[in-house]
Amino acid sequence: MRASSALGCCAIGLVACIGAAVAGGGFAATPAPERPAAQQTIDKRATTPLPPVRAPADLGDEAFAHVRALTGFGPRHSGTPGWSQQLDYIERHLRALGLEVRRDTWTDRKELLTFTNLSAVIPGRRPERIVLACHHDTKCMQGHADPAHNFHFVGANDGASAVALLLALAPVLQRAEREATLELVFFDGEESLDWAWNEGVRALFGSKRFVQRHRDALLLGQEARIEALILLDMVGRADLHIQEELYSTERLRQIVWSAAVACGHQRHFYQRAEAASDDHKPFLDVGIPAVDLIDLNGNPYWHTEQDTIEHMAPASLQITADVVLTMLPEVERVYVLAGR
Repeated sequence: MRASSALGCCAIGLVACIGAAVAGGGFAATPAPERPAAQQTIDKRATTPLPPVRAPADLGDEAFAHVRALTGFGPRHSGTPGWSQQLDYIERHLRALGLEVRRDTWTDRKELLTFTNLSAVIPGRRPERIVLACHHDTKCMQGHADPAHNFHFVGANDGASAVALLLALAPVLQRAEREATLELVFFDGEESLDWAWNEGVRALFGSKRFVQRHRDALLLGQEARIEALILLDMVGRADLHIQEELYSTERLRQIVWSAAVACGHQRHFYQRAEAASDDHKPFLDVGIPAVDLIDLNGNPYWHTEQDTIEHMAPASLQITADVVLTMLPEVERVYVLAGR
C-alpha cells in the first residue's frame, strides 16, 4: 500500500474517476460512482449510536497465534516457499470450518509472475455481498538496486495481521445470522514490485483482477453485486492506530468511527488522517463503496526488518475485531437493506 506525500518517496497522486466508462460496461444499474479522490475528514461529533458487538474474549490470542504461524513461513511473495505454505494454511483453516474455498490462480503475462487469490463465501439470506478482505503477500525485499532495500522481511503486521484476523473472525461470522452474504477474500500481489509505489503500476494485482472478474460476472448475470468492501491492512501493531483513510467512502468511514466509539476504542482510531492507495482502490474506481482499516501513518515498522511479531499485540487484534463486528450490521443496513 502507499501513503500520500507525507511519506516522502511513497507519494501518490489522486485517483482518476473512471465511473462513466465503467458504467457503460456493466455497472449501469448502480448509482454514479463516488470519486475515489482524497476527501475531507468526517465530523467525529456526528456518530451513529450502534450497539457494540464484542468478539469472543480469546479471539485476539487466536489471531496472534495465526500471525506467529504465518511469519514462521518467512517471506511470502510470489514464488517463495512461504507463499505456497501460506496459501495452504489459509485454505486448510477455512475448509476446516466447512467453507468452500475458491483459488483463483493466474500468471501475469507482463511480469511473468503467478498470483493466487483465495475466497470463501458465508451465505446470508440475500445474495448481495459485502466483501471483507485483506492481502496475503509480503513485499519482496530482494533484488532492489539500493542494498538498504534488501533484507529478510516477514511482514508480521503488513500482511500477516489482517490474514490472521480474518481467519479468527471466520467462525464468528459463520455463527451470526444476517441478510447479506459475506465473502472473505485474501488478495495476492498488493505490494509494489518496485521499491517505490510508482502510482501502483506494478501493484494491486489481486484486487484489480478480482474487480475485473466481478465486473465480467455481472455482465453475464452470474453473481450478485458487491455492495461494499471492508479492507483490513496492518491491524495488529502493539501501539495500534487505525488512521482515517481519506480515499475511503465517507459514509463507511463514519460507520467505522461510530463502531469504534460504541466499543470504547476511539483512542485507537482516526486520531490522524491520510489517504493511502491500497486494495480498496480498484473497488472505488468502479463505484463500489469501500473503506480501508489501516495503521500506516506514523508506523515506524512499515517495510522494515522490524515488522516482526515482537511489535504486535493480541489486544490490538481484539480491538479491531470488536470494531469490525460492530460495524457489519450497520454496513448491511445501509448498503444492502436500505440501498445506497
